[in-house]
Formats: sequence, C-alpha cells, structure tokens
Amino acid sequence: MQITAANTVKWITRGYFLGALAASSSHAVEAAHKAGLSGWEAWSVPLMVDGMATLGLVMRGEAFATTTQRMGFRVQMIMACLQVALNVYAASNWGGVVYGVAVVGLYVAAETLAKGLRTREAEQADLAAQRRREASKKAAATRKANQAAKDNRKMIKAI
Repeated sequence: MQITAANTVKWITRGYFLGALAASSSHAVEAAHKAGLSGWEAWSVPLMVDGMATLGLVMRGEAFATTTQRMGFRVQMIMACLQVALNVYAASNWGGVVYGVAVVGLYVAAETLAKGLRTREAEQADLAAQRRREASKKAAATRKANQAAKDNRKMIKAI
C-alpha cells in the first residue's frame, strides 16, 4: 500500500476509533452494572455497541456502494451517541462526564473529517469530466446550428 496523505488520515481516524472503543468499553460495563445487569450480561453491552460500530466502519469500505457507505456512517454515529450516553451514565463525577464525551466526540470529529476527504486526483478527474460534458454540449449546439443553416440554404435554393 502506498503511503499518501489520504491513507495517513484514514489510519489516524482508525486510531481514534480504536481509542474510543478501548476507553468506552469499561464505561459501558460500568453503566450496565449501574442499570442492574451483572456478569456476562454487563460484559455483553460493549460487545453489542462496539460490534455495531465496527460493522458500520466495515460498511464504509471502498468495496461498498455509496449508499452502503452512507448507511455505515449513520450506524457509526448512532452507536457513538449510544456510547456517549453510556459514558455519561457510568461517570461518577464531572471529570468522567467530560472525558466520556470527549473520547467519543473526538472520534466522531475524526470520522466526519475522514468522510469528507477527497484527493486532488479525484477533484481533477471531476473537473475534466465536467469540461468534457461542457464541450459535448457546445458541440451539440454547433451541430444543431450547422444543420439549421444547411436547412435554410436548401429552402432558399428551393425558392
């Protein structure tokens, strides 16, 4: 794999994702305990939330269609909101609340930035395609005008 600025941003974003998972997993277990769950039930909460977030991340891969990628982003953001709620509920003081919101907030910010990432090559390809469309429209208008002029000459000759 070639190291590019775009790939670097994607890997940094994955780092935020893993950091948010690691930091929030214990908060999810703590929130589950506070809600009355015990044992494996409490430990299954981060697996459910983080599993869906990971599924959303996979759905955003380049192998999937744009609609699937959008759906994956939505799944990630919904799970991030749920994780913030779990982090806040698990916190025992204001520092814990701020930390829980910040961990997930930075991850959401990184994902949002990465979602809008476009390379210069893609932008130049779009501009070239736009120029070709404009040239095609101009050529069609010229052909139409030439045909009209030809038809006018035929009418004048016929008179």
